[in-house]
Amino acid sequence: MTQNNKRIAKNTMFLYFRMIVIMGVSFYTVRVVLDTLGITDFGLYNLVASFVLIMAFLNNTLTSGTQRFLTFEIGKGDIVKLKQTFSTALLIHIALAFVILILGETVGLWFLYEKMNIPVDRFDSAFWVYQFAIASTMVMVIQVPYHALIIAHERMHIFAYISIVEAILKLLIVYLLLVISFDKLIVYGILMFLVLLTIASFYRYYVVKNYAESHFSFSFDKEIVKSMLHFSGWNIFGTLGSLLSAQGINIILNIFFGPVAVAARAISMQVNGGLSQFANGFQQAVTPQITKLYATKQIKELNDLLYQNVKYAFLLLWILALPILMQMDYILNIWL
Repeated sequence: MTQNNKRIAKNTMFLYFRMIVIMGVSFYTVRVVLDTLGITDFGLYNLVASFVLIMAFLNNTLTSGTQRFLTFEIGKGDIVKLKQTFSTALLIHIALAFVILILGETVGLWFLYEKMNIPVDRFDSAFWVYQFAIASTMVMVIQVPYHALIIAHERMHIFAYISIVEAILKLLIVYLLLVISFDKLIVYGILMFLVLLTIASFYRYYVVKNYAESHFSFSFDKEIVKSMLHFSGWNIFGTLGSLLSAQGINIILNIFFGPVAVAARAISMQVNGGLSQFANGFQQAVTPQITKLYATKQIKELNDLLYQNVKYAFLLLWILALPILMQMDYILNIWL
């Protein structure tokens, strides 16, 4: 347990480093992107992203299940079952990606044309951003098993290293937005997709190179599928509710108040996401250990770790949230 606690502490530090780099770059780029795109285009981009993410809610549900089952098999040490689990999970996510594509190009397009409150002169730009948002979501969905395998093996330093590359690429996007004269909303959508694709490629390269179980074979185990869907099914209502409260409100705001209201909420959600990352970073480092302890039937150690996790996660979030709540106007004035 001492060795495990040291690993958790080390992984937490890597995740916090990653989070600080990404947050620092994100807060800076949001300010510049808002100024460059303008409040209407900034709101349109966040509106389209929210709409696509809602269609991909099943991915959020399956993500936790994929991470759990891969970590569980690593804890048991069953290499054969681990390979089957990875290949099955990858096939499920590839199928889900194509379901999102079909929904996006049928129901999604209808909703975009008929229900969204988009200025007439910006509709073509919103359409192309929507297309790249769908492509980005498909990449994210297919990437989940590779990402989950890194977490299952507790190699959090990889996230820290790749986050540096991601930060550099996002700063490059800001520079290109300032110098390119073409429609900046479309350019921003294309560049964000290319960054996501590049980062996903880095993760996939690392996983395939270092973990033999990630070498895909056409293995579709019905029992694994049934177990994963059963486990994920319990998360559907919570995940969908959370997603609708976070992203669905943007669509309601757009229908009744327009893109400007969406832009204002996107800024508030940036602050909310930054705070949540501090608690989630610790949670992400602890979760693999909790699953592995359960796999090896170490129930007492599991409970001790679980209680510590809850206390420390709450304290980390509260220590950061309290001063921000008390000085919100001052912080927003400096930031924006």
